[in-house]
Amino acid sequence: MLARFDRDVFAAHPDLVLWQVGSNAVLLGRPIAPTGLLIDEGVRRLKAAGSDVVLIDPQYAPKVIAKHDEHDVDLMVALISTASRDMHINLFQRFALMRYWRLTKGLPFSAFLSKDELHMNDWSYGCIAKLLARAVAEAATRVTVR
Repeated sequence: MLARFDRDVFAAHPDLVLWQVGSNAVLLGRPIAPTGLLIDEGVRRLKAAGSDVVLIDPQYAPKVIAKHDEHDVDLMVALISTASRDMHINLFQRFALMRYWRLTKGLPFSAFLSKDELHMNDWSYGCIAKLLARAVAEAATRVTVR
C-alpha cells in the first residue's frame, strides 16, 4: 500500500487523506504487527507532505469477521485505534458503526453490504459519507485554545 503513495496520493497534493486500512491484512491472514509499522510509516509520510489524515478501520462484514479468527479483526481495530491516538490523528470507527447497524439495530448484512459480503453498498457509503463530512466540517471550524 505504501508503494502506491507517490503515484496515487502525493501526486494529487491532498490536504486531507481518508485512509481505509486493515481489511486486506485481515482477509489475507497477514500478521497484525507489521501492519502497525506500515501505518506508522504511512502516517509519518502523509504528515510530512502536509496532509491531514483520518484513519478508517476495517468494515464489519462476513468476509472480514468470519473467514479468520475474530480476534484478528479485534486486534487490527485496536492497533489502528492505538496508532491514531499515538500519532494524534483522527479515526473514523467504521467497524463499530457497521457492527452497531448489525447487532444493535438488527439490520441484515444485505442492507449495508454488496452481495460479495465484503464491500459496502450505496446506502452504507452514503451514511458514512454524511458522517465523515459532518466530522470534517466540525473539525475544520473547531476553535482550539492555545
